[in-house]
Amino acid sequence: MVILFSTKSKAWSGYDYNLKTEIDIGVGNIVREGSLIQFYDSKDDNFRTAKVVSIQSVAGGTEIIVFDLDSKKERQFIMN
Repeated sequence: MVILFSTKSKAWSGYDYNLKTEIDIGVGNIVREGSLIQFYDSKDDNFRTAKVVSIQSVAGGTEIIVFDLDSKKERQFIMN
């Protein structure tokens, strides 16, 4: 017997401690090494595009290292 549950997908929320800004990775982004994602940066009040460099579990959440294609800089997010 298979039971399927319908749930609403939510954005994945986190924080960039270096730039002191909240981050949201929206529904539809596949967060895997090498993939391109779009994220919302609350400090800039704008969506940005990045390439995922690495992803790993850490105390308090998941660490994602991305290369921000808009700023041309590497960034570190801690996601809940």
